[in-house]
Amino acid sequence: MPTTFTTIDWIIVVAYLSVSVAAGLVGKRFIGGSVAHYLVAGRELGTFLGIATLAATEIGTITYMYNAELGYRYGFAAFGAALISGLVMIIVGRTGFVISRFREMRLMTVPEFFELKYSRGLRLLTGALVALGGLLNMGVFLKIEGKFLTIVSGIGSHYLIEAMTVILLLELLYTVLGGMVSVVITDFIQYVLLSIATILVSMYAVHHAGWTNMLSKVTSVMGRAGFDPLAAPKFGLTFLIWQTLLWFSIHTCWQTTAMRMLSTRDAKTSRRVMSWTGLIFLGRGMLPMLWGIAALTIFGSGALNGGVPNPVVSGRTVAPIDAMPAMLAAILGPGIKGLVVAGMLAATMSVNSSYLLGWSAVISQDIILPFRQMRNAAPLSSRAQIVVNRIANLLVSLFLMFWGLYYTPPGAVYLYLNITGTIFLAGAFVCVVGGLYWHRASVAGGYLAMLMGAAGAIIPFFFLHWSENVTGFTAFALAGLGLVTGSFLKAKPARRIVAPALEEA
Repeated sequence: MPTTFTTIDWIIVVAYLSVSVAAGLVGKRFIGGSVAHYLVAGRELGTFLGIATLAATEIGTITYMYNAELGYRYGFAAFGAALISGLVMIIVGRTGFVISRFREMRLMTVPEFFELKYSRGLRLLTGALVALGGLLNMGVFLKIEGKFLTIVSGIGSHYLIEAMTVILLLELLYTVLGGMVSVVITDFIQYVLLSIATILVSMYAVHHAGWTNMLSKVTSVMGRAGFDPLAAPKFGLTFLIWQTLLWFSIHTCWQTTAMRMLSTRDAKTSRRVMSWTGLIFLGRGMLPMLWGIAALTIFGSGALNGGVPNPVVSGRTVAPIDAMPAMLAAILGPGIKGLVVAGMLAATMSVNSSYLLGWSAVISQDIILPFRQMRNAAPLSSRAQIVVNRIANLLVSLFLMFWGLYYTPPGAVYLYLNITGTIFLAGAFVCVVGGLYWHRASVAGGYLAMLMGAAGAIIPFFFLHWSENVTGFTAFALAGLGLVTGSFLKAKPARRIVAPALEEA
């Protein structure tokens, strides 16, 4: 897809990459030999830095791509999902639901709670499911992000693997060496640049498509379903209920989000960070959805695909997820294009580095270490745990290189990511809420909740090919049923936790 990426654009991009990696490497100076500094930045994050790193962690190029695709496919009705994500985050922050208790326990990972409340074996099972769901979820990031960069910059799709390999290696370099400290430092830089890019793209998209034209296009193509999520064929009441449950679980039990809450100075700071970031989350979804609607208005003229016209760019039909970057390649001028690509690279690197650290932390702390303890192996020192985390980081990166660049998710990317996250989130959320707020929760109930929740996500979606919203709703329902059934069948309750339950690592 032809585009004009000028010298000034390349200078902006290369300058950003150089500054970002250099800043990330500075973080290595501050971790010493403490695994707590490596994984949760010594639990020293304040409000403003916490907001920046949490927002940057959960706003990536993949976020813009899948939300823009939702806007292209479902019009303004897609705003329902964005509103739920932001409002639920604000509620969690204002009430301290789960996150305050987690911070008081001085955890470093979510599955660590399962050993404190239930058993070491359940922590190991939860760690395995968190790693599986997390890796399948992150597995599509590189390919989708690479498509954005190659389309907008015009370097050619045949360079996608090489381009994303370089980006992944740069992320890996400072993440492995500096851990959470490096991630937080780079997140702050990346959040500033990402914010500038977001504002620029929103202005350009609406200006070139025309607000009246966007409303008319959605009306003519989708009718009421383009504005009302209850009338949209992929949404409906079941979808909205599932999204509410899902976002409550993401904002409390998603490993990368939880690690930010666990890195704050105290529970009060974690609540402030979550509350203010919730406002940012409203724009995180709706603005790129608006870009997708603008792309539909400009390029949506091909044969119908699921009731929506395929995007046609320069006489060639492309996938709906490619419509937004194709629009940016066409409407952005020199310099602006470089800023936007640098901003999206910032988004890519902030999310990927955080996810690399998050999933490798689960593998090392919640699979390898508990397994060693169950075999009565000698405990590892803090420095040795950092080495194990770094090795896990490398292994996660290798998986992403092979899976992420070759696997293509079926249907809308947003819905695929929701389902892979639900593999562990359904059971984890039910077990966490039950363990914190229900005295009857038992170890047997915890095992059933994790297994039934995972089965409810994997079997219907990957083997029975149920729709995403029905699958997600089923997974949460089965997880809840598992916890209640197991707890009543084997009524001996799990351990009572008295915070703070853990000593400083």
